[in-house]
Amino acid sequence: MLSKIKNNELLPAFLLLFMTFLAIFLKNSSFSEFYNACLEARASVSFLDYSLSKPLFLWVNDGLVAIFFFWIGLEVKKEILCGELNTNSKRLLPLAGALGGIMVPALIYSIFNFFDTYRLSGFAIPTGTDTAFAIAILLMLKNYVPNSVRVFLLSLAIFDDIAAIIIIAIFYTNDLLYISLVLGSIGVGLLFILNIFHCTYKMFYLIVGAFIWVCVLESGVHTTLAGMLCAFFIPLHTKDNKEFLEQIMHDLTPYVNYAILPIFALFNAGVLLEFNLDNLNSVFFGIFFGLFIGKQLGVFSFCLLANKLGATLPSSKKILYGASILTGIGFTMSFFINTLVFEGNEAIFNSAKLAVLSASCCSAVLGFLWLRFKI
Repeated sequence: MLSKIKNNELLPAFLLLFMTFLAIFLKNSSFSEFYNACLEARASVSFLDYSLSKPLFLWVNDGLVAIFFFWIGLEVKKEILCGELNTNSKRLLPLAGALGGIMVPALIYSIFNFFDTYRLSGFAIPTGTDTAFAIAILLMLKNYVPNSVRVFLLSLAIFDDIAAIIIIAIFYTNDLLYISLVLGSIGVGLLFILNIFHCTYKMFYLIVGAFIWVCVLESGVHTTLAGMLCAFFIPLHTKDNKEFLEQIMHDLTPYVNYAILPIFALFNAGVLLEFNLDNLNSVFFGIFFGLFIGKQLGVFSFCLLANKLGATLPSSKKILYGASILTGIGFTMSFFINTLVFEGNEAIFNSAKLAVLSASCCSAVLGFLWLRFKI
């Protein structure tokens, strides 16, 4: 029974959806004070003279999210070395789609917020795609959509996540503490040595990875970078040619699907459902149209351009457009970037959450109807 639950590909998306609705319910009910208190409750970790104290909200966004990006990094390395992205011809179409899905939404958002420097800093919010929800909808439609479209969407999501890491590192980094970056670089060097000697003792990677995470956290760079960096130095195979990287990925997957992402949604999706004139501002419209319109147009048009340059489409143009609509499901990644940008401004922060929620729902419904009935 447990193995059936674990192998159910739809369950993670339904759990994520449940946690999202739970967070919204808690935020808009008489439990809102309790919900806010949980977010702000502090937890501390000490080692010798070093102590780290954070609200639970930041433990989730700095800690659990780093593990999530470590898991994503493992997938990226595997696909590039021996998977769906191991040749330039295979990389061209999803890379083009990902670029379009980043540039067009960011442009649309920037048009709405061009004259406000503070609001303009949220340009990356409508560029994210929630792979779990998008793939879940394709799984519901597996009798109507070829598997090649699912592979394309997964590949696009890989480039999307790499871009998110780069954007976060460049645009959403606080004042840098260079001594921490130097220490973190030493940790990366240790990982490189472990990789060179083909070390497959997981505890070594865990200790060095934790050290790098603390250094990156203290440096001012977001810890998602630490997660991705550590993943790139995990050996693909053991010395006797057994799977090592894939085994770690396999072991982590249930924790990511059934703990990390649901907890992240619970801590980040709480939004006050107040559609008033204050909420319907330039940030709301920039994110809504960026996600709902910009993502589908950007992904689809750039894929057609790549097709002109020789890339092979995964299916008919009509089905490809339906998959492009699903990339407008922002959810977790968009919520996360919103936290990095607007957390200090409750009004704009809430408007951005409403926009992400609205655009994601519209993209999910329209994408499903398009692919099911081939509108």
